[in-house]
Amino acid sequence: MALTLPDVPALRHRLSRLWARIGRVARWRPDFTMSRLRAAARTATAMPLGAQQLRRQRTSTLLSLGGVTASLLVIFAQLGIERAVYESSVRLHRMVAGDLIIVPYGFKSMQLHAEVPVAVTDIIATNPSVQSYSPFWFGVMSISHAGMPTSRRLAWYAIDPERPAVDLPGLTENLYKLRETRRILFDRDSRPYFGDLAEQVDAGKEVPVLGPPDNRGLLRQLFVVGTFAVGPNVLNDGAVLMSQETMAEVFGNWWSDRPAFISISLVPGADVAAVRQQLNRTLVGRGEAITKQEFEHRERLYWSRETPVGYITDLGFIMGVMIGMVFIYYAQYQIIRFYLPEYAILKSLGYDWWFFLLMIGQIGAAIITPAFLVSFTLARMVYGATEAAMHLGMSMGLREMSVALVACVIMTVVSSLFAIRRLWKVDPIMLFE
Repeated sequence: MALTLPDVPALRHRLSRLWARIGRVARWRPDFTMSRLRAAARTATAMPLGAQQLRRQRTSTLLSLGGVTASLLVIFAQLGIERAVYESSVRLHRMVAGDLIIVPYGFKSMQLHAEVPVAVTDIIATNPSVQSYSPFWFGVMSISHAGMPTSRRLAWYAIDPERPAVDLPGLTENLYKLRETRRILFDRDSRPYFGDLAEQVDAGKEVPVLGPPDNRGLLRQLFVVGTFAVGPNVLNDGAVLMSQETMAEVFGNWWSDRPAFISISLVPGADVAAVRQQLNRTLVGRGEAITKQEFEHRERLYWSRETPVGYITDLGFIMGVMIGMVFIYYAQYQIIRFYLPEYAILKSLGYDWWFFLLMIGQIGAAIITPAFLVSFTLARMVYGATEAAMHLGMSMGLREMSVALVACVIMTVVSSLFAIRRLWKVDPIMLFE
């Protein structure tokens, strides 16, 4: 009986081809072509393995769903706080009457209590394009009345009743009441800390309140005779409006020389940009003429860049995104670890990098979709409760929904890219170990 030995060169050639094939699988890398991406998308859609595997891992699924919901709720809260702070800070700015505004040179925010020298009105009046101008005064004080347990801080505004610098809801019908000194208007959108003051005034009553102290330390008596609507901001619980004469009597005549800004109305057909340049040349650093849009923009910029509010909300948003990515990655990693042999079989059958990325992305999408719906519902409830207590204009808008959706996409994509790195090390040869 004769033994036939195999052809050694042929066997060596077959082994080299086998190891080369295994090496190609081990060196698995994505092919960044649109045709491969479209093919992988069709295959992943027809074979939703990620969502099916997620239903079998109930513990990790529920844990990830709860974590992602909490992270999205944090994101919604940060976006709502940011919107409330910025919107409440520019409510008054949007109601300024006129075409241009004279502000202190280098103006950043009204909350800094900078003043415009009243002498600039002589310069403004000499410009032929200026039809009229109206000063506006701003400050902070405390008031109390019989329906309040303690005094509360609020902002006070002062205007010339004959030429009001602002156009506030409710001001026109109550403007004549300010011609009598010590008569003021109350902001009916103030926080609930002021009791039933707005209700009494709207019922036609003249409600006495105690304002700031005089030189002898005695609280001055003022009379609320009407209401208007602006709303509070982060620093002040509400506002009152008075005439220039009442301001001078309560706070001193020197306040008349220190308006917070001056609104300017131009003659019909005047070039706003040209008049602004002319005024800025003649003011030479004593003031600055800006548009209403820039007036609002500078206030927003101050709150976002020069106060902790912008940094805190940005940090909270980033932390919410990172927490959501961690929980999505946890669910994806648990599924990959549990089904690693099955992934090795699919890899040996020729499924490429794009297919596995889309399949892992299905896991993230299956988690992020219900988490977004639940967090959106809870956020609306939180917004409503906060707005009822703080009156800061906290509402769910298109911006909040769009930014949250973008955050969901970022969390899903980034966590999927991190999770698929585990599949790079999958070798089909592990099935025979």
